Amino acid sequence: MEIIFLGTGAPLNTARATIGMVVTAEGCAPLLIDTCGGLEVARHLHAAGFNLSEIRNVIVTHRHLDHAGGMMALLLAHIPLDVYALADTYTGILETKAGCFPELELNASVVHHRIEAGEQRDIGGFGVEFFAVEHRVPTVAVRVHCRGRTLAFSADSLPCNALVAAARDADLFVCDAICAESDGEGARRLARMFMHSTAKEAAEIARRADADRLACVHIGRFGSPQNILEEAQTVFGGKVSVPDDGDRVQV
Repeated sequence: MEIIFLGTGAPLNTARATIGMVVTAEGCAPLLIDTCGGLEVARHLHAAGFNLSEIRNVIVTHRHLDHAGGMMALLLAHIPLDVYALADTYTGILETKAGCFPELELNASVVHHRIEAGEQRDIGGFGVEFFAVEHRVPTVAVRVHCRGRTLAFSADSLPCNALVAAARDADLFVCDAICAESDGEGARRLARMFMHSTAKEAAEIARRADADRLACVHIGRFGSPQNILEEAQTVFGGKVSVPDDGDRVQV
């Protein structure tokens, strides 16, 4: 598997796009997990070497615009889509469309596949599991399997047992780490207020799950990537990275 990071930041981070990634593997259809924050997802996909028409399977972890906002670009492109999302998430997508593009007729080939936490699905050749995590709106973490390799993605969440389960023995755990605790009390307070993990907490989850590698994403404007990296490295014994937009990782 290869993971291509389209966006690695939190809202208002001027150096990074918000969250989105494409997962590819031989014999599998490209899998888009979260869609960045808006229409720029088309540009980020193009920079990664994809045409919009190549994207069919989309997982949206929750309704917040920094994860679901790019659905507007995909809907405007009028392409066939299989959208895997909680009922609340898809309702949020349709509400955004109604507010921004009320005249837009949905392509008849846009299909919502309603997911539930605890489900396992075959999506374009990937085995995918969903885990209910702890955020301000209904949210799922995602675990992706292919040919004996495993990617886990936390989405946005406070530390919880479901994240440990999602990341169990993963070859790569991509985790929400909006800041380092060393970024100060103000940063820690914002992380808790908005229900995100810190770098220390992400590393503790990775260690408990016995993951092989940890990638810290959803970097806040008040979070230092260097502090996040160093803090996670002090807690987790495996390889730690703080990927940039456009980075590619083999799993």
